[in-house]
Amino acid sequence: MKRIIALALVVLGIASLVWFAPKFSFTVGELPKADTLKVKAQNLSLICPGGAYQTGGASGTKVGAFAPVGNPEVNSDFNGPIGTSMVVNGSQLTAIDPAGMAEQNSLLLNANQIQSVAADGLSGLTGSACQPASNNLWFVGGDTSTGRESLLIVKNPTKVDSTVSLEIFNQRGKITGSGMTGISVPAGKTTVIPLASYVPKTNTFTTHLISHGGLVAAWLQQKTIRGLATGGVDYVSPASEFGTTQVIPGVFIRGSADAAKLSKNPDYADLVPTLRVFVPGSKAATVTAQVLGSTPKTYGTVVRQTIAGGTTADIALPGLQDGDFVAMVKSDVPIGSAIRLHRVVKSKVDFAWLIAAQAQSNPVAFSVPTSGISKLSIANPESSPIDLNLVQAGKAPATFKVPADGQLTLTFAPGAKVQISGGAKAIFGNLIVDVSGSIAAIPLVDYKNAGGQVDVMVR
Repeated sequence: MKRIIALALVVLGIASLVWFAPKFSFTVGELPKADTLKVKAQNLSLICPGGAYQTGGASGTKVGAFAPVGNPEVNSDFNGPIGTSMVVNGSQLTAIDPAGMAEQNSLLLNANQIQSVAADGLSGLTGSACQPASNNLWFVGGDTSTGRESLLIVKNPTKVDSTVSLEIFNQRGKITGSGMTGISVPAGKTTVIPLASYVPKTNTFTTHLISHGGLVAAWLQQKTIRGLATGGVDYVSPASEFGTTQVIPGVFIRGSADAAKLSKNPDYADLVPTLRVFVPGSKAATVTAQVLGSTPKTYGTVVRQTIAGGTTADIALPGLQDGDFVAMVKSDVPIGSAIRLHRVVKSKVDFAWLIAAQAQSNPVAFSVPTSGISKLSIANPESSPIDLNLVQAGKAPATFKVPADGQLTLTFAPGAKVQISGGAKAIFGNLIVDVSGSIAAIPLVDYKNAGGQVDVMVR
């Protein structure tokens, strides 16, 4: 009992010391206060693809060699305030803004290029928007089946070497193999990657590019040859954001009667417009695509298909006659999509890849090529009409109605400089260029290059 009482007194004593002990707090020096610094946006810099690449080098016979041919037509517009300037270095255009006062977007600087290519085994019209460098790019398009070639053109405009890794997804899922990582793209150089090395004789796939080190710009160049006849060439531009609603404007069908005649030959069976869909997640997607005409007499089509997660599928869009169409693609899970569209004039064939358009909630500016006929297709996926506000250099501002669940086609004079906006509503657009019966598609891109604030603590 004495031991128990003694133990209780010890515990009570310790508790009283803890409870009634004086409390101390101290600091050594003063805590430094973080300074908030305003950081200006990096100069907006756009990289263009340059000349189309011919396999075999300049002679056309060298194995594993690729050489650019011809001189593309670059169309640009710079609208910087006083104190800013534009510098052109090869295929790179940069808006120099020392004070960091200009808003970085397509109104400040925009650029695109087209090229009529006529070389051995390479013929057609290429077109693309010039793009800022990135470290994460997706390409929903391409073909490496017999007579088709897909080259991934990767440009490193920075002063830092870059290492590129690829992921490729076909109809069965993700491709695995050696050589898809650690691909070198030296600073200031271009690396050409033939995708047939990873997906030989494959007509349906999606490519994901990830870079480490210097940021890169990239395009997928596809060409077609049927026997000895060239069947077109074009760039697949990087995809916009994946989503459950994808809008593809500019599905301009021309020469459908000539295409139907050629399609009796098995080598020309792919002349049917084709929707490509990629499902990036693990869950299957139920996809519904409505192809809508611009007039009551322009009949479209509706297709529906379930596509497994992590795979790419091609869906034919048969029965479309000549006319202007827009594709509204909806899914229960996020997807990426594009349409391969052929232009046929008697026996002459070219094609273009139309990527799903980027939603434009702010005014976006673009430059119309000086060659050929350029038509802008604006799509409205909403259930009510929207007003399209248009400002064109040298002309009075104008407003056009874009019908609900429909599209509007506008034709511009060669070389026009244009700004468009949908007010409070988002708009979706692709610029379709026709040069002597060949076709190319240029996506509208509102380049964003924001500055910001950073907290700096000095110890």
